[in-house]
Amino acid sequence: MNTNQLKRFAQEARIKLIDQIGAKLEKVLTSDSVALREKAGHLKKLQEAINKTSKTEVIDTVAYTWFNRFVALRFMDVNGYEPLGISIVSPIEGGTLPAILQEAKQGSIPEELPVQQQRIYDVLDGRIPSTDAQNEAYAALLVGACNHLSKTLRFLFEKIDDYAELLLPDDLISQFSILQDVRNGMTAEDCIDVEIIGWLYQFYISEKKDEVFASKGKVKKEDIPAATQLFTPRWIVEYMVQNTVGKLWLQNNPQSKLRDHMPYFIESPSVNSDDYLKINSVEDITLLDPACGSGHILVYGFELLSKIYEEQGYNESDIPKLIIEKNLHGFEIDTRAAQLAGLALMLRARQYSRRVFKKDISPNIFCYQDLKVSEEEIKATFAAIDETLSDALLFDLKTMQQATNLGSLIIPQTPSEVLEKTRISLANKSSTSDLFLRHNLRGVLQAIVQLSTLSDKYHCVVANPPYMGGGRMNKEMTAWVKVNYPLSKADLFSCFIERSLEFVPKNGLNGLVTMESWMFLSSFEELRRKILSETEIISLSHFGWHIMRIAFGTVSFILKKNKPDKNFSGVYSYMEYDNINRKTERPNFFPVINNKRYKLVEQDNFAKIPGSPIGYWLSEKFIDAFNSKLNFEDLGVPRQGLGTTNNSRFIRSWYEIETNDFKANSEDKLSAKLSGLKWFPYIKGGGFRRWYGNYYDVVNWKNDGAQIREYLKGKNPNIPRSEKFYFKTGITWGLISSFGFSCRKVDYKCVFDVGGSMAFPEDNYQDYLTAFLNSKLTIELLKVFSPTLNFQVGDLKQLPIKVDENLKLSIEIKSQNSIKISKLEWDSRETSWDFQQNELIRIKGEDLEEAYDSYRQYWQNKFFELHKNEEELNHQFIDIYGLQDELTPEVPLKDITILKEETTIKKGALLFRDSEIMAQFISYAVGCMFGRYSLDKTGLILANQGETLDDYLRKVDLAELDDLQFIPDDDNVIPILDNEWFEDDIVNRFYAFLKATFGKQNFDKNLAFVEDSVGDIRKYFLKIFYTDHVKRYKKRPIYWLFSSPSGAFNALIYMHRYTPDTLNTMLNGYLKEYQEKLKAQNTQLDHVKNVGTDREKVSAEKEQARISKVLIELQEYDRELFKIATERIAIDLDDGVLVNYNKFGNVIKSVAGLNDKKAKDKVRKFDWIDVTEIQ
Repeated sequence: MNTNQLKRFAQEARIKLIDQIGAKLEKVLTSDSVALREKAGHLKKLQEAINKTSKTEVIDTVAYTWFNRFVALRFMDVNGYEPLGISIVSPIEGGTLPAILQEAKQGSIPEELPVQQQRIYDVLDGRIPSTDAQNEAYAALLVGACNHLSKTLRFLFEKIDDYAELLLPDDLISQFSILQDVRNGMTAEDCIDVEIIGWLYQFYISEKKDEVFASKGKVKKEDIPAATQLFTPRWIVEYMVQNTVGKLWLQNNPQSKLRDHMPYFIESPSVNSDDYLKINSVEDITLLDPACGSGHILVYGFELLSKIYEEQGYNESDIPKLIIEKNLHGFEIDTRAAQLAGLALMLRARQYSRRVFKKDISPNIFCYQDLKVSEEEIKATFAAIDETLSDALLFDLKTMQQATNLGSLIIPQTPSEVLEKTRISLANKSSTSDLFLRHNLRGVLQAIVQLSTLSDKYHCVVANPPYMGGGRMNKEMTAWVKVNYPLSKADLFSCFIERSLEFVPKNGLNGLVTMESWMFLSSFEELRRKILSETEIISLSHFGWHIMRIAFGTVSFILKKNKPDKNFSGVYSYMEYDNINRKTERPNFFPVINNKRYKLVEQDNFAKIPGSPIGYWLSEKFIDAFNSKLNFEDLGVPRQGLGTTNNSRFIRSWYEIETNDFKANSEDKLSAKLSGLKWFPYIKGGGFRRWYGNYYDVVNWKNDGAQIREYLKGKNPNIPRSEKFYFKTGITWGLISSFGFSCRKVDYKCVFDVGGSMAFPEDNYQDYLTAFLNSKLTIELLKVFSPTLNFQVGDLKQLPIKVDENLKLSIEIKSQNSIKISKLEWDSRETSWDFQQNELIRIKGEDLEEAYDSYRQYWQNKFFELHKNEEELNHQFIDIYGLQDELTPEVPLKDITILKEETTIKKGALLFRDSEIMAQFISYAVGCMFGRYSLDKTGLILANQGETLDDYLRKVDLAELDDLQFIPDDDNVIPILDNEWFEDDIVNRFYAFLKATFGKQNFDKNLAFVEDSVGDIRKYFLKIFYTDHVKRYKKRPIYWLFSSPSGAFNALIYMHRYTPDTLNTMLNGYLKEYQEKLKAQNTQLDHVKNVGTDREKVSAEKEQARISKVLIELQEYDRELFKIATERIAIDLDDGVLVNYNKFGNVIKSVAGLNDKKAKDKVRKFDWIDVTEIQ
């Protein structure tokens, strides 16, 4: 089945139908004709529907209705299921018109078709005038065919006598019609399997689903179907049904051959248990899908049950009706999905037996309907008919006002026998002559019927329940799950796990596929305890990402509602996407038994792990490792941090701000406040890195965070969090990492975030716990609590801590050494606030190549020293926890987290990337050109707003410029052009820097070495440098490139030295002068054309053409730069690069994510800046 083509067809069909039906709606509402006047009743119903909802909703409903009908008709056409014996939307082979229209043109319309046959003939023969005779005739035939099917498939083809017919698209038979799209989109090959119905349902609403998710708000009840729809792969459906319905049958009939038809049946000890649900006949088995969608699960239920009926010797023609009406039940909140579920079942039954459509069969697909009767009207209705209304029944009826919101999560409080008695009584009294009372009575009666159905018990419940986190639930649903599902309220799917258990009797079976989070996360701990204590996990199949076509892990499992015996064991397995055959979309083998995760596990074992996560893959020794007197919470004190709720306003990268207003190491909270400074270190987590680093960010904590506190008033009262731990040293880790867990020592006083939570062990445990957290052991332990790679404080709290006093000192020494190496490496880059100078200059050498060789040797030694430390620490912790048989100490070289930019691992060898090392050297050189750094003094020099060369001399403790080894640029403008047009051209400045650092005598050799690494140095500055700088500084560049559209003119400035006059200097001192120099060169070329050789003349001609093009670009850029320069724009470094960069319109280099349209729109929404300055 080509699902990509189906998706494209369904999405495009939805758009086309909505567009065409919308146009038809406007036409019928604004036109007047005899035909429309004849349908005045339909028009009235249409207007009433619009008034009740909206035009948009009416259009959407009618579009969906016709889509479902077209899909059903096409499927029946292809498979020859049409009761009339003639195709309705498909042509005969070789034809172009629908077969039913072709037959009508030839004078043949089926007698049983409820249409005005003579009128159709008259239209086709021209006796009745028509603007499009064939289309008009076909529309009548199509409506008639739908009405004819209302006898067989009444849940989908309700008799069309309302506005749905009015809004039928005008074009039904041209090559551009919606029906041609249906024929093209649903190929005969795809229509072999009724599964196509489910795929089309999912794809039709997929764009609506995207819209709902993009809104990021609470999900309205009418949007729940779209937001939660997820089609279940066929083989997972088979696994669930085979291990519930199939298992139940085998338990009652051990000699059955049903196993031969169940490839995904798990042979578990429970098959031979004596304690099972007894049934007398296959007709007794009931299978419920409480969120049935398009009926995929029920369709396979039909297939498996039919094998049982056949085995029991039933008449083949009787089997479909028995299964559909006795065995299968589906609940759904979406009317259109319920229609498709009924259709899919009936089509599958028709595949099984040709005579199905001749029988009166009603699928048990129950679609929830809201009770549209108020509480007062309910009371009045019961009083009027002298019927008792208990508090429980009133509560239930009020709940049914939210039936399409809460769906199967509704748990009736009224006993089932009371509901049945009340239903009979109300049914007998529903024929009252009081119209208003009769309306309310029928509404209440319908609600009681629904409540009765919800009270029933079913032998097997199988479902792929809706997934929706608590944060997306609407107000009514949130209130309901908090009260009725306190253990599982974190997500809809977990609420359905609980509800499914209520639907079955003792020993009943549940088969579900859900997100994996309930197995591990602390928010589901109480739900896990309930499952483990009240059910037997018969089998559990854990799936990696994309098995369900979604980017997170899922799990399918079978539960038996029975308190497990002490030694009860279930079968557990794990599967990755690579285990799926791409062609068949089924597992190559099931279950996968060779990945160390296929196990028979005693259910009691999970209670031995803190929080009872379903760590089914753990060995007995690993589980014993959790038996510790101490856990991380006892020693580490892990805490979540601040959470500003507006990082754009209060957080910066440290290099964006003035260093005069930044304090990297306050003594404590009070001293930070008394300092009067604004910016302080802020831990936000960052990527996968061990031991030390990821320290970029600063927070506005001036006056004890006064601005943040003011901003948070009326918001979350729990923020700021953990204040008493601010400005303390400790250990941090990232909240989310796609590479795994890593932690880092924080040796300076800071504020910390939620994404960079921290732990605060006593000093004598900091290094020990840092080593423990960075060990292989911790990674394996955390997989039990957080397989989703989302490392919460609660996960770390539960880690078992064992301290071997004989090894503690050795571990601490290696930990300290690892932290030292990682800190050295972190501080070797200029994005660290403790950066001093470039490594090649620090290490030195006779020439650049020698310095580079020394650099490689030095850092290779450090790399392997760290690697040795990590493996030895792993060895020690494995020994302490007794896990020598479970874990090995080896660490792949790729997992060492220093030198990730400077090196690569190939065939087990550490290779240095000379291009990156030279790029760092060049970046440092540019820093020295602007005075940010100096060859005369290490560390930052100019890093405050508007600083000058006088400030530079004062900071390097020298009196005269001539005393400097390398003089910074005086006007803060460095041109980057295609040639040496200015004395302070960036290439000239780099040459001077290279001579100052590695000597004039080796200049040529050193330049050649640089260019061997990065290519021609001028091309590097023109094409690569700024891209590298933006990446190096994470899209918050400190050097800004002002560039004409095609790069004919480029000039670099340093934002910390920027003043309102800087662009005027650039304009008059460089751009205009450059234009004059080009004009002068043009004049010189005129002379060459007069006196030069033929070759020189041709060359001069080409160069003049190029210069003319450049001058045109520069003249336009001159006008733009002039406008900006005359504004004398001021910047405030505290506002950050994102705000300040966007003040310069199109004259500054465009950077995706910094000053593109999306970024500008974001900045224009900041309410703490003057947005009129954004250009």
